[in-house]
Amino acid sequence: MPQLYAGTATIDITPPLGTFMGGYASRDHGAEGVHDALHAKALALRAGETCVLLITCDVISFNYDFVDPVRERIEAATGVPAANVLISNSHTHSGPLTHGVLGEDLVNEQYLSVLASKLVSIAQIAAGEMRPATVGFARRDVNVGYNRRAMAHEEPQLGVPLRGPMAPWVDVMAVRDEAGDVLAAWFSHAAHAVVLGGDNYLLSADWPGAAQAAIEAVHPGCAAMYAQGCCGDINAVRGRPGTFEEVRSHGCKVGGAVISALEDAEALGDVTLAAASHTIEMPLQDPPSVARIEAEIAEFREQHAQAEAAGDAVQEQVLRWRIKRREQFLTLAQEGATGLTRPLKAAALRIGPGVIVGLPGEVLVEYALWIDRDSPFEHTIVPAYTNGMVGYVATASAIARGGYEVQTSFDYYGGLPLRGETEPIVLAGVAELLEALRE
Repeated sequence: MPQLYAGTATIDITPPLGTFMGGYASRDHGAEGVHDALHAKALALRAGETCVLLITCDVISFNYDFVDPVRERIEAATGVPAANVLISNSHTHSGPLTHGVLGEDLVNEQYLSVLASKLVSIAQIAAGEMRPATVGFARRDVNVGYNRRAMAHEEPQLGVPLRGPMAPWVDVMAVRDEAGDVLAAWFSHAAHAVVLGGDNYLLSADWPGAAQAAIEAVHPGCAAMYAQGCCGDINAVRGRPGTFEEVRSHGCKVGGAVISALEDAEALGDVTLAAASHTIEMPLQDPPSVARIEAEIAEFREQHAQAEAAGDAVQEQVLRWRIKRREQFLTLAQEGATGLTRPLKAAALRIGPGVIVGLPGEVLVEYALWIDRDSPFEHTIVPAYTNGMVGYVATASAIARGGYEVQTSFDYYGGLPLRGETEPIVLAGVAELLEALRE
């Protein structure tokens, strides 16, 4: 088997104060301070003629319009094909607002331009400083989240028996140099980075940042890299309001599990590297009738005028988003649009007997459970918020039930909700992707 080579790079991506923060519609002004710095990190792996890049960012999400050009720039700068690059987000709700939601007029465009260049730079550094290495996988039981669709609002707190699907573990990929020192600890656990609520105006990587810091304290020189799991319906347990002490506690809990897993991640003999990608077209519901949409727009415009008169900036903004979405619907309804789809650009990297399946969007946790169960690979990790953002990707049962992830969330993401048949289409598309990598 060919020798594996690996390189890493880290850079500070903390935005300037005053930058609007992403994740909560209730915020009415920009960041007031920095509690802990945000980072982007890159891991380059090469075996034989194949090179892959994994990048993680302490940012809520990137849409296709941002991440596709960045991956192309990385290819031009490093020679690593764009298809071999996974850019994953931690989904912290205490970082900068990015494109992908309807409040795009609040995005700090200058910051995003600089951030794009920083991502290309760390990719170059990681790819240019590769040295002999080994890689291994391990999984540890740990959980800091709860299924918010299965719990009543007052229940999700420490000590309350949890219900509903969850992925109560952390998956770890350990990369070590020839001396046995940890070069990189790439890990994924499914729990929204929302310990800190909308009342927080201090920039923070939330619990994933604390987890990365804990790992790096034990392994100096290691790049601890967090890729958020399929946490579309999984929130981090927190008090009301959440505190930075809870951020530290959750981070230490997951970080400790990663540190333990590193001890069991034995070096693989097979270091075959491969990449595959597949665009899955998710079917959308048809737009409502013109009459219904016009009635909703009229109602929301009246509420918007009331919010403006009352000086309620937050409610005014939310209603503006809701109106904008219905105006999108109206155009589609007037055109008689049917059979529309939304592209889910899935990408996967094979690393020996392991595979990392990157899915864009806020994917509900059952998808990760099903993909892991049916995967032909010994180790299967499914990070979401990877290489794009398409809003929530719900299961058939969730779509039938409705709720925030199925309907209301698209007041912020825009576009039509998904049809129930999305579920088998997504699973079949991922299965095709994995089969291509097994060959």
